[in-house]
Amino acid sequence: MRINKLIFLISIFFPVALFSQMRITGKIVDTESKPVEFAEIILMTNDSIALKSELSNENGNFQIENKNGNYIIQIRQLGTILYSKSLVPNKNIDLGIIKVETSNTLQEIVITGSKRLIERKVDRLVFNVENSIAATGGDAIDALKVTPGLRVQNDAITMIGKSGMAVMVDDRLMQLSGDDLINFLKTIQSDNIKSIEVITTPPAKYSAEGNSGIINIKLKKAKIDSWSASVNSAYRQSTYAIESVGGNYNYQKNKISIFSNVNTSNGATAPVETSKIYYPNQLWSNNSQRKDFNNSIGGRIGIDYQLSKKWSMGIQYLGSRFKPNIEENNLTTITDYNNIVNLYIKTDAKNNRTFNSNSFNWHTIYTIDTVGTKISVDFDYFKFNSKNDRGFKSNSLDLNNNIIPNSFVAANNKNENNIVNYSAKIDVEMPLKLINLSYGGKISHSNNNSNVLFYDLTSSIPVFDANQSNEFIYKENLGALYLTGTKKIGEKWETQIGLRMETTKTDGISNILNQENKNNYNKLFPTAYIVYTHNENNVFSLNYSKRINRPPFFSLNPFRWYSNPYSYSEGNPFLQPAYGHNLEFSFTHNQNWENKFYYNKTDNGFSQITLMDVNTNIQATKFLNSFNIEIFGLSESFTFKRKSYWESHNSFDLSYSKTNSLISFTNQNREGFNSYFSTNNTFNLNSAKTIIFNINFWLSPSGVSDLDKMGATNQLDASMRFLFLNKKLQLVITANDITSSNRPNFISYSNNLRQEYKNYYDNRFFRISLTYKFGNKNINVDKRNFGNEDEKERTN
Repeated sequence: MRINKLIFLISIFFPVALFSQMRITGKIVDTESKPVEFAEIILMTNDSIALKSELSNENGNFQIENKNGNYIIQIRQLGTILYSKSLVPNKNIDLGIIKVETSNTLQEIVITGSKRLIERKVDRLVFNVENSIAATGGDAIDALKVTPGLRVQNDAITMIGKSGMAVMVDDRLMQLSGDDLINFLKTIQSDNIKSIEVITTPPAKYSAEGNSGIINIKLKKAKIDSWSASVNSAYRQSTYAIESVGGNYNYQKNKISIFSNVNTSNGATAPVETSKIYYPNQLWSNNSQRKDFNNSIGGRIGIDYQLSKKWSMGIQYLGSRFKPNIEENNLTTITDYNNIVNLYIKTDAKNNRTFNSNSFNWHTIYTIDTVGTKISVDFDYFKFNSKNDRGFKSNSLDLNNNIIPNSFVAANNKNENNIVNYSAKIDVEMPLKLINLSYGGKISHSNNNSNVLFYDLTSSIPVFDANQSNEFIYKENLGALYLTGTKKIGEKWETQIGLRMETTKTDGISNILNQENKNNYNKLFPTAYIVYTHNENNVFSLNYSKRINRPPFFSLNPFRWYSNPYSYSEGNPFLQPAYGHNLEFSFTHNQNWENKFYYNKTDNGFSQITLMDVNTNIQATKFLNSFNIEIFGLSESFTFKRKSYWESHNSFDLSYSKTNSLISFTNQNREGFNSYFSTNNTFNLNSAKTIIFNINFWLSPSGVSDLDKMGATNQLDASMRFLFLNKKLQLVITANDITSSNRPNFISYSNNLRQEYKNYYDNRFFRISLTYKFGNKNINVDKRNFGNEDEKERTN
């Protein structure tokens, strides 16, 4: 653990250098052009941390000095915000005459700006969920489905043109993956999400986890000097109904800020999964019809407190309880190639599941000087518990649907999985004279304990089978250091170079198999950005990053999990991490048209591979490091707005991928083109902008997916938003997958046997949601020189 101690020592004892200054001046007048005296001018960072403040003189003039950088300048009087503007000064700037509306009462003047649905930044795309109609009334998965650059299929989240990614919530990496991650995200209501950041090339500050990119879900917080609350409910109808209700409360005054929300949902969906396996003499056709229950409750509460002008502190809790039970009816039809039925295998199963997630965070930020040097510290605790109790019974039937004697098989699989993670990190931002530095470190410890019990129920009396039961203990220790430098060269060039070092130690123990597997490795992860701004309408950028994709905890457990007598899945304790290299060149024109060329390479990628035994017809699915892949692509994104009634975001992606297998029994290589097109259009149907129509369509033609062939899919969505009672009451009606054409299908080969998969996840639904917002934006406040924090940097 020496390196973990070294991380904090290096991060804390780093020298502070000299810095340069710029000057902002202006004159404040009222609506009658009279000078405004004693107005407070506040210079803040983009995350609302006050750096410096001055007062206007008797002539309304002011002058404020600070280091070159990106800021927000705000003018207040008696606690009321009169003026707010974003600035990127690299030299002295005169704002001229600023005309404001003053008042002797403490009524706040709200400065509103129309945020774009899509925003482009140097290293990320920002999708403002709060401005999206289609995402209203759903959960985080619904919001991700309409986020540009992302694709959600089969309840799996992928980044277009990428081979892997990680998910963060409020800058904190989620220690979940697979179904566990999906189920957790379903407990977060989309109405509580401020924005979703799609980071295709993450900088060194972020954890290197996520083979190609990061999705960062930003949750809403309280606005300055106000309290607000809302209640919401939604009804969704697909095959079955899902009902949800929730609310939130946010408060901010003086030194304290409180934010909270709670939501619950109950209902079900009806996915259908079909597959065909072409054995030498038989065709096995499987049809699985499920009822997936959605019974969840989730919430969040946080408190931030400003101890002084320079020092703030806060805590946050995020928790959920989810019961995604599954009822399954499975029918396997076995025929010869003359289409004559040989046998039916009928399996009924019920899986009772409970997931509990609890996450605590303590954070503090201390601003050292007026230049913007600050230190932030985070301590995080995360606990996740899942319980699965799956029972199944299976019979073989003849052509007349009569039960074949002695074919009955029944069993009960029970699994409990406990994941506990402790982490601490420190980040330092240091604007210097020659370069802006940021550096820090992180330590993390994870403990995963998984117990699996197997009972044979064929004789109606539970018989414990020790050979198919197991306890798997997995421990993981991570340590990281990073350093990033940002430098402006003249007025047109900006560079950023970063390096992150991560050390990993793992230990996996299988008690039943009497097996222990250890790993110990240190890796460097460089990042680099170069941005050339020809003018405000033409920006070029080039960036590179190296990433790591560590195996999910559950994929390391060697135990076999049986679905029916002929099918099981198992983990692999020898699974190794995958490494990715990402290179992007982009050109942005007029802030609404982006052209991007990209190259991604993944080494030692892992996936679930199904191996068929032609003698026993057993289908064994196992996690394996199975492929290397290279992807070359072109991505186009164009947003336009016609006056005030139509805004449209359109994207197109064309890529060529080449995959080589690392194992002998799969298809040895696969190469081909993939493409993707999407268009999202919003129309204001009246001048008051209280009736809004949205239509969204995406198309994914046939292509390739790693070593598999992939069929074409598409989806058409539409929604209407109505605003009443001075826009406090909102009604949204949504139709999702109107043509029911989002039905992914794949073709793969294993042991030279063809496998076909075609699934439908009950995506076509109708949803109606109601939201009522209320609050008070005119809280009497003391005079203050700072604002509450809008976003915290809490990388886990």
